[in-house]
Amino acid sequence: MKIVSKRLVPYFEKKDSYFQFESNAVVFLLKHLSWDTHFFHKNIFKLEFVLFEESDFKTLSKAVSAFRKFLFAELKADNCFIEIPSEDIQVIQALSANGFHLTETRLTFFKNDLHTFENERFLVRKAFDEDIIPLRNTASKMRNNFDRFHADPLFTQEIADDFLAKYTEESIKGTMADLVLVPDEPGIPVDAFMTLSYNNADSEILGLKIPKMVLTAVSSETCKGWYFKLMSEMLYHVKEIGADYFFTTTQSTNRAVFKGWNKVNGMVGGTTHILSCSSPD
Repeated sequence: MKIVSKRLVPYFEKKDSYFQFESNAVVFLLKHLSWDTHFFHKNIFKLEFVLFEESDFKTLSKAVSAFRKFLFAELKADNCFIEIPSEDIQVIQALSANGFHLTETRLTFFKNDLHTFENERFLVRKAFDEDIIPLRNTASKMRNNFDRFHADPLFTQEIADDFLAKYTEESIKGTMADLVLVPDEPGIPVDAFMTLSYNNADSEILGLKIPKMVLTAVSSETCKGWYFKLMSEMLYHVKEIGADYFFTTTQSTNRAVFKGWNKVNGMVGGTTHILSCSSPD
């Protein structure tokens, strides 16, 4: 990934750590994920960017090898992952050649004509604390076996399910999300939800309001069709707050999400891969 804009400098400065290879020929920017570390009882990092001006595969491969040694020897990491655009093929190949493995492929969907959005209205409400137990169950049962946690051999299915359940609980409490919508239609159980982050830090840097749909789970037994209903109402919400863009990322296998975004004329903005490596110990 080449350095593309000085507007990103403040974002880089907020990273927790970095590793330089051969006097800045290649720079790795890292973020320590304290919440994930606490939950999994493993020291987890996210590799945010691999930056360079000009480089070739040999140099990149050497840089990644040196970075892995730094990661495990100096930072005592148990796991590190990166979400990387499919266009960065040289970096992907260098990572893959040095112990990183593919765990997930994602598509980014977005909508930027929010001011024109119109649709049938549906009854929804904000999730309350009393919704935590049923929504935890929904999150863990309606798993996607191709997401990062379920696909990475480091995590068992049980702990990956528990992670999604806990993430949902914390979203309702306001720790991991700014808004959680659930059905409010008579006779429909609270077995579906959609979370939203206002994404304030990135919005401030970019000078645009870019809220993100983070996590959604819908019971296929009791709430069929509610993915689209929740998304429609979420679109009304971001329209009302004056958002410039509304976006989400989802697994490339999640065809139900594709269908929902197609119905609202959403567009695909990019493809990314999740690569992960774990401590050899």
